[in-house]
Amino acid sequence: MRRITLIAYYVLTVAAIVYRLSFDCTAYNMLLAVAGLALPAVPFVLYKVAHLKPVPLLELVFNGFVFAAVSFASLFGAYDFIPLWDKILHFLSGFLFAALGTIVYFYHKPDRRLDRRDAFNAAAYTWMFSMTSAVLWEIWEYGVSLFGADPQQVALTGVSDTMQDMIVCTVGGLITAISCWKYLKHLGKNRRKGLMMSLFEKFYEANIKK
Repeated sequence: MRRITLIAYYVLTVAAIVYRLSFDCTAYNMLLAVAGLALPAVPFVLYKVAHLKPVPLLELVFNGFVFAAVSFASLFGAYDFIPLWDKILHFLSGFLFAALGTIVYFYHKPDRRLDRRDAFNAAAYTWMFSMTSAVLWEIWEYGVSLFGADPQQVALTGVSDTMQDMIVCTVGGLITAISCWKYLKHLGKNRRKGLMMSLFEKFYEANIKK
């Protein structure tokens, strides 16, 4: 079953690539073709890098989404003849990334045990993980729009201000996240804290520390 679904994926994807490039052989479409051919390798790379056991259902769900989003939607052109296909894909991606968020939460939990006391934290982390993936994807699409293709219809709708606000906020959050990582990684009197971690430390000392 695993092999059959992968073969079916590649047969249909190659057909979509031939269809698209036969009349619109742009650099963007060639990049989509490469993505469509390469993305099914992602789960296998993940297994190797993170030393994980294979999960066939993960491969099936991931490849199904990639096919729907890249091969069928972008290369074959489903966006043009199925109303709201873009919104359907974003809706489905919320489920996929939320499930991934739950996996990441428990993978990094010290004891990795399922516990009722984790219900709120795990659910919140799962939701935030999914929303973060949505923000990063929109930033990616905005970046693509600056180099020819316009998946966000920036020229038509004028979303630049919104996207730039999201980008600078994301960068600020990333800088703070790196500062947090360094702070926790090098606990000790001589560590460099920075303003945000100093703020965190003051609040922690006053309200959280037992």
